[in-house]
Amino acid sequence: MVTSRILTRVASVLVLATALASAPVAGHADDAAPDSRPPAVIFDSDMDFDDAATLAYLAQEDRLGRIDLRAVTVTNNGNGLPGRAIRHARCLLERLGLDDVPVADGSSTAPNAFPAELRQTFDRVFEDVLAGCTASEAPSRIRASELIRWIVALDPAAHVIATGPLSNVAAARLDPHRVTSMGGAVRVGGNLCCGTPPEFDGSQEFNYWIDPPASRAALRSLARLVPLDATNDVPITPQFVQRLGAEGRTTAAGIVFGLVSHPEVAPLIDAGIMSWWDPLTAMSVIHRGIVSFETGRLDVVTTGPQAGRTVLSPTGRTVVFANAANAADFEQLFLTTLNGGR
Repeated sequence: MVTSRILTRVASVLVLATALASAPVAGHADDAAPDSRPPAVIFDSDMDFDDAATLAYLAQEDRLGRIDLRAVTVTNNGNGLPGRAIRHARCLLERLGLDDVPVADGSSTAPNAFPAELRQTFDRVFEDVLAGCTASEAPSRIRASELIRWIVALDPAAHVIATGPLSNVAAARLDPHRVTSMGGAVRVGGNLCCGTPPEFDGSQEFNYWIDPPASRAALRSLARLVPLDATNDVPITPQFVQRLGAEGRTTAAGIVFGLVSHPEVAPLIDAGIMSWWDPLTAMSVIHRGIVSFETGRLDVVTTGPQAGRTVLSPTGRTVVFANAANAADFEQLFLTTLNGGR
């Protein structure tokens, strides 16, 4: 199934190597000529609730012909539990009508552990939203990093959207400008919470804190970074959740609404601590104008109380990173796309 899917997609993909290899910012579907074919995308995540919302969004972008969703890879060291993360990815793809997209998992260990309480909470959320799914929890035959490397070798223009810890991306050892990553906090505070060890100072963002060495290593492959500096501008609000429930018309919209209206998620939204972290990151790859960017030299602290912190450093790697986002434009485009509209 993996082979047939990849060969089919490769045959239909326009190679955007010039755009992705010659510039520090990934190409946009907005830039494509009317008769061109969509760019290939690999979605690497840890299957948190907003990763699932992102997969629903990407499935609709694929259906609209703006991207070619080539594969979904998951880490087992973020929010999603080993076995459960890949099962939830398989269930989502089945519900979204993309069960021929290959799925692979990897990265079973990391220096830091995602809080067990959060993992269990969101596992229950998934079980409720995806009730009735019988997909397997068996690990993939090919590891996530190998699948990523294979697809990029076949199509050097393929772009990775990474919304979890960067363990799979670092292990794939990709060339520069191949990855857009959600993670880090450049000029704002971090978001560690909910049972993370007290020896860390809280300046870190979760994804980069889970595996700081991998986060640092993966900087070399980044086309863009979308840190909390931008995602803080797109909080999940009760008002938008209500709008999603009232106006959502598709399976994709229903999945997202089910996630963010779940009784265990709604209180977190009401408390103002939840953002559209991952959907914003994915949207920034496909559409211009929602997110603004700047360029700076970034590094990742790998040890001590600030392990996982992203810092501006004269010795860091040059990275294009997001510094703001337009919430109203994001919400409108997100809802429109989930509903299958252009």
